[in-house]
Amino acid sequence: MPNLLARALRPSAALLLWCALPALAQQAAPVPPAASGPVYTVEIIVLRASSVGAAEDWTVTPAARGFGNDSNRSSPLPQLIRILPASDYKLAAMESTLRSSGAWRPLAHAAWVQSVGVWGDGHAGLSLSDVGVNVPGLSGTIYVERGQYLHLGFNISYANGGPTYTINEMRSIKLGDKLYFDHPAFGILATVSAARR
Repeated sequence: MPNLLARALRPSAALLLWCALPALAQQAAPVPPAASGPVYTVEIIVLRASSVGAAEDWTVTPAARGFGNDSNRSSPLPQLIRILPASDYKLAAMESTLRSSGAWRPLAHAAWVQSVGVWGDGHAGLSLSDVGVNVPGLSGTIYVERGQYLHLGFNISYANGGPTYTINEMRSIKLGDKLYFDHPAFGILATVSAARR
């Protein structure tokens, strides 16, 4: 009788496998949506004005424009896929024109491929240092988010031993358009296009 009871209570291999399935499924979990969704190439040129007019106080930090609802983040964070070499820049001719104009001086030029965040879901972005921009006095975050439309935004500050200037704006964009985020003291030229992983 004890032998029969022991056999009845002994777990079968099938039962053990069935009990282990949830743990196995967790180990092989699917890639999060931000890592498996569409990716985009972002290219920016940050430039400063050769001279800043003294008619207004341009050092005042502007209120954020276009960022919408800053709710708690529940979706995956955007991920940097790769930084692109200068040979892949699409705005190189524009940088050369700006450099020769004398009115603007390029501070940084960078391009990279990234996944995107979800529009209005807490606004998470990539820092300038994440994308290879390490210029003294230049700091901040770049946001690329997708909702019904694609959005590009910057919260970037520039200080060069004097006042600190800030661009704090997000707007809906179209792929391939050349965009200008402006401030009288410095500006950001940008373009976003579809990319492959």
